[in-house]
Amino acid sequence: MPKAVIMLSDNDIARAYHALVIALSAKAMGYEVHLFATGLGAYIFSKKPKTRLLGLPFLASLYIRWKLRRLGAKRLEELAEHCLSSGVKVYVDEPVLKMLGIEPLPGVEVAGSLTFLALAKEAELTLTF
Repeated sequence: MPKAVIMLSDNDIARAYHALVIALSAKAMGYEVHLFATGLGAYIFSKKPKTRLLGLPFLASLYIRWKLRRLGAKRLEELAEHCLSSGVKVYVDEPVLKMLGIEPLPGVEVAGSLTFLALAKEAELTLTF
């Protein structure tokens, strides 16, 4: 099975959305998918997600959520849950967890850069957002 490794390192909500959509698409295509979240992206996979903190001012974030809802697109939190339930292996950066004082969702592993590098070395596809 081909392996895809995706790094969500940006604090932008749009990039986070695309990273999760790409992860789910790769999984649907038969890839073994590993998604690493760092920075404020770690909030997406925490027990108390705070996705409005990512990248955009509050009003812009509300506008984007409203537009996505009108299009019938899933919320970022729903995409995160779907990643976990579909078998995407999700990792959150350990130093970031400690710094933000958050706890990961069940099924999310805590890892560091060595885990990312080891998986990326063997991957057919490595993407960063």
